Formats: sequence, structure tokens, C-alpha cells
Amino acid sequence: MQTILITLLLMGTYLAELRGEGVCAQSDMSFEAQSLQPKKLRKPGVTILKEILKGIKLDEILIKENNEILHSFLSSFIEAMKRSDEIFKLIYQRVHYTGSFYHDLRVSQPDEFDINLILNFGFKESDFEVTYSPQVPAYARYYLKNPEAAIKKHPRLLQLLFENNYLILEKVRKWIQSVVDKAMQHYTLSVKNVRMMERSSSGPARTIKLIKRNGSCIDIDLVPVFACTLPSKQPGIDGRVERLVGSSLETFLVPKPYSPPGQAPVNKTEITRLWRTHFPDAEKKLIRDIGCVKPVIKLLKLLRDQNPWKILASYYLKTVVMWMMLEHLEKEGWKEEKLKEHWKEDKLDERFIEALKKLTNYVEQRNIPYFFSKKNNLLSKIRPEEALNISGRLKFIIRNVEANPNNFWQYFNVRPTFVISNL
Repeated sequence: MQTILITLLLMGTYLAELRGEGVCAQSDMSFEAQSLQPKKLRKPGVTILKEILKGIKLDEILIKENNEILHSFLSSFIEAMKRSDEIFKLIYQRVHYTGSFYHDLRVSQPDEFDINLILNFGFKESDFEVTYSPQVPAYARYYLKNPEAAIKKHPRLLQLLFENNYLILEKVRKWIQSVVDKAMQHYTLSVKNVRMMERSSSGPARTIKLIKRNGSCIDIDLVPVFACTLPSKQPGIDGRVERLVGSSLETFLVPKPYSPPGQAPVNKTEITRLWRTHFPDAEKKLIRDIGCVKPVIKLLKLLRDQNPWKILASYYLKTVVMWMMLEHLEKEGWKEEKLKEHWKEDKLDERFIEALKKLTNYVEQRNIPYFFSKKNNLLSKIRPEEALNISGRLKFIIRNVEANPNNFWQYFNVRPTFVISNL
């Protein structure tokens, strides 16, 4: 009887979608017939969402194996990069592990790693300056006030990476790619369980694919970044964010090109000097292990992956949650204990639905403000019809899961392991 009831419930929801919601009708999510055990629960939505999250538990053996491969490869390959290029040897500092795996936000197996190669010229503070671009929020320029300092470091440094004393993004990207390519020519692969390697380009990164003996792969994105400290008073920063992160920010300048959504507010020459600012330490501090913060971000990513919503990058979804946390902190008088109470694990369903509503509003407005500069719209490239489709679908999902938590199973394409009977 329970099997019949849950099957009818799922079919009814699906037919309702096709009848007239007017948004992105989804293909039917069929579940194999099974004997569902009815449960009476005080927090049915929380229990179901936790069960869904269990399905993305990472393989601990694979984690250990891939991390051993990663560290073994990086230690030997970076030495090869140093041998192949004098300037890289001169300015390379260390690796910085970043991305969803190292922030515990991964929703798929650990086979992709983002590695920042931290570079530093070693100039005196009086020799250079890093300043925000007032016309382009979230971007900065690196200007060498004393060119002689670069020449003293290395005769080719100024010519190779700078133009009119500005550090040029595209020059750095091409240079790091050439360093990787030269290193690969003389590198002997001797990493356990790896039989070959390939390379490719992906955005600001040089991607290396390690192909294991069992045929599976590990993708490693090597991104050159320059570490520096910037005042938090950048153009467009929300005063609440500044209060939270302090008067200065440890920053990475990332070679991610500025891509204006429409008419560029700066000329082409200026665009070549713009570096994307990234604040991983500040973000990591904000979304540290507090209750259900990370599970909510994971659920947003999982739901995104079940829909044609590629425009909603993982970083955008994390930003939605960061704004939620900041706004609640302000509401509760900046009391951290109140924040922890609001995000307790037994409120997972409440916070997730709140995040869905917040995301819906942002998509409707076609604007997710960058956390460190509200003038920068992360959703600037979303098309009106795409925004309408996604927001409509989100509203439909919200209505259905609020009416019946059993509907969570369908929207995450997960077979029910039990049915809530006390609804």
C-alpha cells in the first residue's frame, strides 16, 4: 500500500508540472518499485535531506589514493618547473590548495583539484603598489613604481611579464603555460599508479591530466596567483562585509580576464592590466564548520546538477549562503552564538528552503552581488528567458517541498528509502 501511495504521489507531482506550471518541464524521475518503510519523524525534511546527502559521501580509499598521487606529483613536477625556468624558480613561493574539495564542498568524487601557485617578486613595499580599479569592482592592478627593482631581480623579468610597468595578465598566463610545457618535455613521470599525463588550457589555469593505471583520471588545475594585502575598502564593498572581514584582506590576484557584460567601462589597454581579486581565507573563515552551512551549499549544488542550470556556478551558490549568514549576523546584533543557533543541523530543511528562496530572488533580479563588492554582478550574463525559466522552476520546487517533504526525493532524483507517514 505504501508503495502505491508514494508512486501516486510522485506521478501526481510530475503530471502537475506538465499541466501548467509553464517552466522547464522535467523528465520523469522513475524509481524502482520497492517496499518503503513508513516513518514518523519530528523533523521529516531534515531526515530526508540528510539521507540525500549520504549519497554523495566520498570514497575514503579514493581520497587517500588521489591525495597521495597529487602530492607526489606536485613535489616532483614543481621542481621540474623550477629547473626549466629561472624566473619561475625566482618568484615561486608555495602551493595553495583551494576549490570545493579542500573547503569540504565537493559533491562528486575527488578527481579534480585546484592548485594555486603562489608567486611573489620579493620587491620592497616602496617599489610597487596594488590598487583597486574604481571602474571595475573586484579587479585590481599591479604597478611597478621602481622598474630598476625588477631588472635587478632578473634582466628579463620586466620585459617578460610587464608592460609600461603594469603586470600584464595575458603575459603571465602565456608564460606559466610555457613553463609547464617546458617542464613536461624533461619530466620523468614516476608517480605510483599513474601511467601517463596530458596537458590542456582551461581559463586561467594550465590543466594537467594524470591517467591512472586503472583508466581513471585526476585533473589538476595549476593557476598562477600573486599574493598581496589589500585594504578592504574596495569599490562597492558592503559596510557589513568590511566590519566582518576587517580593515585589510589577504588577497590573491588571479589571471581571470575581465569580460564586460556590455559596453566596457574601461579601454582595451586598461583591461589587460586588470587582475581578479580573490579572498579565499576570508571566505573560508566565514563558512567554517558551522552547523548546516556546508550541507546547504552542497544541496544547492546537487539540485543545480539535476537541472539545466549551468549558469549557476558553484561559487555563486556559495555566495548566496554567505549573504544569508551576513544578513542574519547583522539582524542578531553580530552575536555569533545566534548565528550558530540559526544554522543548527536540525534546521537543515529550514535553511535550505530559505536558501532556495534567496536564490530565486537573485535569479529573478538577474543579479547575485559579489560578496566583496556589490557593484560586481555575478549573474550579469544570464539571459532574461533563462532567468524566468530557472526562477519559475525554483518557485515550483519550493511550493512542493514546503507542502510535502517527501517531494525532496524526486527533485534530487534519489530513490526513497522510506516514506514519511505523519504528514
